[in-house]
Formats: sequence, structure tokens, C-alpha cells
Amino acid sequence: MKKIAPLLAVLTAALGLVASATASGPAHVTVTIVQSTPIPNFSCTPYGYAWDVLSTFTVTRRSTLYYDSDGNLAKEIRHVDFTGTLYRSDNLSATIPYAGTWNRTLDVAANTVTNTGLMRYSHPNGSGMVSMDPGRTVFDATTFDTLSDTGPTNADWQSGVCAYLAAQ
Repeated sequence: MKKIAPLLAVLTAALGLVASATASGPAHVTVTIVQSTPIPNFSCTPYGYAWDVLSTFTVTRRSTLYYDSDGNLAKEIRHVDFTGTLYRSDNLSATIPYAGTWNRTLDVAANTVTNTGLMRYSHPNGSGMVSMDPGRTVFDATTFDTLSDTGPTNADWQSGVCAYLAAQ
């Protein structure tokens, strides 16, 4: 029995080291992107206008990455904050500010991406809201097909922005 006790102590210590080596916490990554030259964002053609919307923006993404025991990504939770400006492609003096703050969760096992929060909103000079896209949207992570969407849709937000820019 005396010989087994030290062996058990060594095995217990070894198992503890293995457990602590594989039980590391999630990784945290922060990325900030600044787009200062207007780039294409979406088209207003589906809403009856013959121009596109361009955008400039600053976005900060704070990601928490969870890995399985084999080191493969299992889940990413990304908090996104951005501010920017939208422009008519045929008249860069026609603008509207836009911004958003939301969480994006990639669930690898379910093969879904879920966005929750205020994905985007637009208002002129901080005054009344022109258009917003809040809610919860679930996408297929492979095809990007929408599986469910609550609240106003992306198309609702785009339509509101196009109508505002058309009136300028």
C-alpha cells in the first residue's frame, strides 16, 4: 500500500498538469478597421433609384474565441461597434451618418451565425431616426441564407436610407 500511494500521487499530479494545459481560457482579439475612402455598400436600384450607396467607417471588433480540445474553433463571440457616413454614389455631398453596435456569434457545431443588437441605424446630425435595423438574425454559416429575422430587416434599413439620400 505504501508503494501505491506515491504512484497515485504522481499520477494525480500528472493528470492535473494535463487538465490545466488543456483547460486554457478563451482567446481575446481586438481589431479596428478604418475605411476613409468611400467604398460600395449597397445598391438603391431595388428601391427605385439609379445609384448606389457608398460608405466610410471605423469599426472595432472585440472577439472571444473558444476552442475545442483538439484546438479547433468551436465558437466566436464578436462585439462590433462602428460609426461612419453613407454617400450617394452620384452625389457625394448627399450623406447620412450611420452606426451600429451588436454581437455576432459563430456557432461552429450548429453552423450558424447569430447577430443580436442594433446592427445599424441612420440619423441626420443626431436628430430623428431615419432608419434602423435592430433585432436578432440567424444565418446559415455556409450559405449565408437567413434562417430567422426579428424586427425590421436589412432591406427596411436600406430603403429608408435610400429615400433619405434621394431627398437631399
